[in-house]
Amino acid sequence: MKTSLSLSALVLVVSVSGCASSSLLKTSTSMLAAPVNAVTNVWRDKPVAKILCLWEAAEGQGLDERPSRGFAGQIMFFTYGDASPIKVNGKVRIFEYADFDADEVDPTPVHKFTFDAGAWSAHHTVSTVGHTYNVFLPYVVKTSGPATCGLRVEIETEDGRIVTSPYTEVKLSTRTSQKAASGLTRNVIKNSSTKPVSQSNSQDSQPPTRKLESMSIQLPKSGN
Repeated sequence: MKTSLSLSALVLVVSVSGCASSSLLKTSTSMLAAPVNAVTNVWRDKPVAKILCLWEAAEGQGLDERPSRGFAGQIMFFTYGDASPIKVNGKVRIFEYADFDADEVDPTPVHKFTFDAGAWSAHHTVSTVGHTYNVFLPYVVKTSGPATCGLRVEIETEDGRIVTSPYTEVKLSTRTSQKAASGLTRNVIKNSSTKPVSQSNSQDSQPPTRKLESMSIQLPKSGN
């Protein structure tokens, strides 16, 4: 009888020890995985909630590689609950409008600039306010008189989400003027590097005034 009770007690102790070891192993595995998950969450792309665009009239290189009127822009992306602009990963489209009317419900763009994720990252810089993207876009309408234009930025992230900025109105002065007029004369960050759009692996575009054209922007080839 005593032998039977001893064996039963031994089996119970072994059983309990096995359960405790299994629980301890699971707990240890969870504790080890927690830091890894935390690091993964930090590096995961943050969702874009808002786009802030600062545009001003400028002179730069056109699609035909000749001097052109256009727009110098600083574009910033923000996520939820963060006051600092973030770095993004996705396809960016910028729509350009001629004869822009702020009261028009759904204006038709005269041109669409498309940047894949790699091309867009080439415009990334870190300024005093955080992550920004600087770009020069030529005015595709071949006129020299004053013009009221509009610009709108759209990003499509890897998960398929699309976020669009409000319209920004920019006024261009005549081509012969010594100083370009801008619809945004304040809150524009100065002394920043602004990169023009690249035309590598794409054909020259000569769009009519009211016809929507599209151009894909790719990374410039190394050594060029």
